Amino acid sequence: MPDHDLPVDPNTILPMRVETFAEFAVESALWLVRESMDAIANETEFDPDPENCFRVLGRLPAIRELRDLTEEQRHDMFVEGFRHIPNGAHEAFELLLAEHKPLLWEGFRQPWNVVANEVSLA
Repeated sequence: MPDHDLPVDPNTILPMRVETFAEFAVESALWLVRESMDAIANETEFDPDPENCFRVLGRLPAIRELRDLTEEQRHDMFVEGFRHIPNGAHEAFELLLAEHKPLLWEGFRQPWNVVANEVSLA
């Protein structure tokens, strides 16, 4: 039975899922931005390589790029990043996005704040 058919108690299960999805979405957006920046710098076609989706090197320029966006644009990038990573959770993520978007948007804020603080620590 797919996990989205299970009864969901929004006070327990849903926040845990949101937190997990949000963390992966933020990290994958950093990867997607970094891949885009590399394509521009190398004058190559944008073709994100999922092999690099969670590499740590080169995060600061991507963080700076995402910081320059509005929150709505940044959240859209988080969604696009998640959609580009290879995983088996796309259906659940899309369901969460469709049915609980405000909760997901709120879930993005905490991991993003942690990541954004990396720039001030560098």
